[in-house]
Amino acid sequence: MPSRAKKILSPIPVIPNGKQNVADVIKQSQSIFSSSNQDDIRSLCEQLINLLIISSSTDPPNTSLRKCVVKGFSNLPENQYDNVLDQCTKHLQEFFNQQGKERRTDYVSMLNYLIENFPFGLACVLKMKDTISAQLITVGEEIWSDVRSTNVPHHRFTLFQQLQYYLKVVVFLLPKFHDELERDNIISQLVHQMLNDENTVTLEIRLTCSLVWHLLKENEQLLPNAKLDRMKQVTSVELSRLALYFGLVKTTMTNDLCDTHFFTQLLDEILAFKTRDATITVGISKALETYSEALTCSWRNLDTSSLENIVKQLLTFSWDHFSYNVETVRHCSANIYSNMFKITMNHSDLRQIIIDSQLTLLKQLPWQKDGCSLAYHTLLEYISVSDILQWNPKLPESCLMAMNDRGLASEASYLYYVLCHKHYEEEKLKDQWKQIWLKPVVHALDTSTPLHRFLIAEYILPKILKGHPEYLQDLKEITVNPRTLIVCTRIGRTLGLCPNIFSTFSLIEQNLIRQGITSEDEQICLDCLFILCENPKTTEYIIDIEFDLIKYFLQMNVDNGSTSFRNQAISLLKKHFIRLKDSWLFCARQKLKNVDQDFANLTERYRTYLKWLINWCCSHLYLEGSYCQRHLSILTLHWLIHLHGNEGIQTVCQKSKLYDFYELLDKNSMEYLLNCLWDTYEDVRQYSLEIIIKLNVSFDFFHK
Repeated sequence: MPSRAKKILSPIPVIPNGKQNVADVIKQSQSIFSSSNQDDIRSLCEQLINLLIISSSTDPPNTSLRKCVVKGFSNLPENQYDNVLDQCTKHLQEFFNQQGKERRTDYVSMLNYLIENFPFGLACVLKMKDTISAQLITVGEEIWSDVRSTNVPHHRFTLFQQLQYYLKVVVFLLPKFHDELERDNIISQLVHQMLNDENTVTLEIRLTCSLVWHLLKENEQLLPNAKLDRMKQVTSVELSRLALYFGLVKTTMTNDLCDTHFFTQLLDEILAFKTRDATITVGISKALETYSEALTCSWRNLDTSSLENIVKQLLTFSWDHFSYNVETVRHCSANIYSNMFKITMNHSDLRQIIIDSQLTLLKQLPWQKDGCSLAYHTLLEYISVSDILQWNPKLPESCLMAMNDRGLASEASYLYYVLCHKHYEEEKLKDQWKQIWLKPVVHALDTSTPLHRFLIAEYILPKILKGHPEYLQDLKEITVNPRTLIVCTRIGRTLGLCPNIFSTFSLIEQNLIRQGITSEDEQICLDCLFILCENPKTTEYIIDIEFDLIKYFLQMNVDNGSTSFRNQAISLLKKHFIRLKDSWLFCARQKLKNVDQDFANLTERYRTYLKWLINWCCSHLYLEGSYCQRHLSILTLHWLIHLHGNEGIQTVCQKSKLYDFYELLDKNSMEYLLNCLWDTYEDVRQYSLEIIIKLNVSFDFFHK
């Protein structure tokens, strides 16, 4: 059962009166809240609030129960809030007053849930502002005191999590509870102490603290330049000073801000923090990412020259840090780069300037360099592939050559496909598109190294054929290389593009499969078996050509010494056995429905093939033969019996039966199988014993 279903079907907690479960309460909420009966509405609201309190009494909190409460309250009309607020807040107030030091995490968690998840919860919080503010001040003092008094790393880590969660709630409530939360300046003092701490406080907490500092009433009313001057006097700790710039950007840069000098000065002062210290670099990246996001809303207030200067500085920062050894910095740099393009592509004077500058830069750099792939993907949102190819005509070739490296294969194939797919939509002359994108792939499959061919076949070819299946048939015109045709057919078979591989208009001929089966390249041999065994439609009947070719594969490769090769072959044969079973049962069902099917002929063909297969496998189990023969043969028998059952294949009603294992065995076959019990290799002995047990071989037969 999926995990989501387990959550949904998990035991539903019972509400306090013990007579109804949560599901019943939620079902009633829509009808009761839409009625005019105030007593019923108040009663139901009390029940839902009690459920919410129950959800917070467990560790961790019961999120499923909380979601049920939110769903119930979603049916409460806003005009009913005033009628039920007093009763609901009374219960919540009792809960909040009971929370001591050991339960402060639950207190903050409940408060955060009420604020974020449903409007009625926020209305309850606003109703209890005095109680909540007093509790928040106390909780903040306790957490900060504990942080300063402990040196145990995992204790401090837990306290930092609580502190971050607490500050998040304060940031949300501070604009609404200015007078209550800033009473006695305790919150302000705590924030100043955190910002002036040199070694203990983490960057994340400093960033959130900076938001609290900027939202304090005395600072919130200041003009941007005055706030900038005041915050420079708050602390001498470099990391905290940087965090205050982050808070300034977050709280000040809005659509209404039109001071060009302030935008420029702010960017210059943030960039002035540049250092080799990784933590400070992370802080700079976060501040600039926030700056770039704010700029996407307010860039229209800047003059062109100032905006161009800002954009170039931020693009330069991104390119300088695409390869930085901290993931957060690389992620922020990518977002900054994307944000700058969003701005400049909507600016008529800067659009072409930025496009040309980035294309010029990309022409000088290999696409594998950090950031180049992102730059190409970003450019593709705003310009055509033809424009990119005019600047860098060797880009497709470069992507294909990068497929020699396993580490670059995924990224290179994705870029190649995106360029190829978008160019297909732009280009009217499809022959030219094939010349640029399809023929180089086929040429590489024809002539390149085994690793290069393998990576192209596994990464690029499936993407192209999935997007443009009509070109699978065209590959036959582009190349006559048997190996390439086999690989392309195998990919098409995987994608379900060529179910009838030996039809009149098939991509591949029987002789090519035979050539591939005897190829020196083991991967080509396996690809041929894959073509024969793999079929998304397992109920498709198997034709005689497929049986003959599978027989030919087994005969030609029974002595292969590679364990990996034999295991992959068995894995494919398992799919073949499943299709054999499903297709016969499908035909049997059609016969029972009186649908005209050649059931008798199909049964005879399948039974003849299975008789050959079983006895062929047994004939290669003689002890004087090679281990390779015995290993492949015993595994084939093992999986045939495992997938078809020890009594063969038969319908559920047992009216029709394809075969019985004993009936198909020749006289000497069981003797060969029994002889494997004395084989020198343990795995052969083990598999033969399992087969004999499954077949329920009688003691008399064994003794004989």
